[in-house]
Parts: sequence; C-alpha cells; structure tokens
Amino acid sequence: MAGPVLVVSPHLDDAVLSLGGSIASWCAAGTRVVIASVYTTGPPLADLAPSMRAFADYAARCAEDDAACATVGAEVRRLGQIERAFRPPYLTGWSFFTTPPDRSGFTTLSAVTRALEPLADLDPAQIFVPLGIGNHIDHVETLIAATDWALAHGWLARLRFYEDFYALSGAMRRRHFVARTHLWPHRRSPLLRARRLGVILKTIGAAIRGPAVETFLDPRLRDATWVTSVTPLGRHEATKLAAIACYASQTRAFGGLAGIDRALRAYHAWWGGEGTVST
Repeated sequence: MAGPVLVVSPHLDDAVLSLGGSIASWCAAGTRVVIASVYTTGPPLADLAPSMRAFADYAARCAEDDAACATVGAEVRRLGQIERAFRPPYLTGWSFFTTPPDRSGFTTLSAVTRALEPLADLDPAQIFVPLGIGNHIDHVETLIAATDWALAHGWLARLRFYEDFYALSGAMRRRHFVARTHLWPHRRSPLLRARRLGVILKTIGAAIRGPAVETFLDPRLRDATWVTSVTPLGRHEATKLAAIACYASQTRAFGGLAGIDRALRAYHAWWGGEGTVST
C-alpha cells in the first residue's frame, strides 16, 4: 500500500493557503494526506509586544489550524519550532524577507531538519514542499531543510513543490527561478481583484533582500528541469476557501478574507486549478 501524501508547511496556514484545494481533492478521493507544520510554537505572550501577540497566540492558531485541516480532510503534525519573528535577536520591519548570505545564517536549519526525521516513518509517496517564493526566511529554511531531508533518504523522485501565497504577486514571481517561467499578463493579475492585498504584497516585495533561493539548494534541484502539473479544483475551491476562513487571526494581516478570496479565485482561474512543479 502506498504511503500518504506529506505536505510540509512552514507556518500553520501555509499549506491550506497554497494547496488547500488539491489537499481537499486528494482526501475526497481516499488519499491519506498529512500536513506537517514546522513553526508551531512561540515564547510566552507576555514576553512580546502587544502588537505581536495575536500572531504568537499558538493556542488560538492551533485551534484555527485544526478546524482548517479538518475542513480539507488532512491529518495534522506539528514540529514545534519557533518562527523567526519570535526568536532573538528580533528582526524589525520587513527584514524577515531577507535571506542570509549563506546557509550558516539559517540558525535553526539543523533543528528543523532533525524535527522532520520522525516523518520518515510515514514513508510518504509524495512530499510537497514550498518553493520559497517571496523570500520569507522561514519558508526558505523549510524548503532547504525539507529537500535536504528528502534527498538524504533518496526521495528525490518523491519531491513536489507548491507555490507560496506570495506567488500572487507578479513581482515576487519574477524574482523566483521557477515561478518566473509562469507569468501572467498584467491584466490577469489576481491582485487587481484585491487592492489592499496588492499593496501589502507590493510592500513586502520591495523589502526583499539577500541571495536568491536557488543558491541554497542542492545542485540536483538548482540545475533541474522543472515540470508543471495542475490539479483542477471544481467544488474543492469552495472547500479551500472555507478552510482559509478558519485562520481569522492571520487573514487580517493580508487585508482581510474577502480580498484573499477574490485573489485566489482569479489565481485558480489563471492556473486552471492549483499548479505544482517537480523535477
């Protein structure tokens, strides 16, 4: 019997935001899907500035995630790492969209890779990993750790890659070595349907600094030929959007659920579903 589909998610909402329709489709067809979220804990709320506490309330965030994953039908694993925003020395402004000069700058990379190891017992048939579009340091660290882990197990052929939520931005797509091969005309931009979200992503895009994502990858991935696949969503688009609505503490940071809904519908229409890539 084939193993499950494993989706590695940097934060508690990323897998559903990026791949929720596909996950719902697979689960509806009887496939076991496990979402393993990496950064799922933080410091005591009293140690943080009041403005950050809603993002670091992991009791609330895990409850949201439980509801979202139940909506799409996936199992949950949480790896217990602390996201970069809540680890000293604390970053300021948009600096968590800056990648370090080399791998040594990912200070919890070895810890994240070790945290993935128990998932080997699943013997996953496919492993979905974020592409790191947008340069968020947690997303890039997850990409490096998950691919290192999979390659160490000889699972190159099992690796699949999904587009981070930041791929809604055409500017961020153009910065990424895989996403830039699939660009839309300006008039088809999903962000034309969500202006507030567009302003937020434009601000983030302007703040991106540091080496390109591919410089951190194993040469077998960096130099690969990438193949695109699309999962049609049909009724599962509505399931994905219902699951995203469970993340109330997070959707506000992107301008609200209504804009996310409109942008994702346009994004899915452009793809014809949800796109993923493999080597």
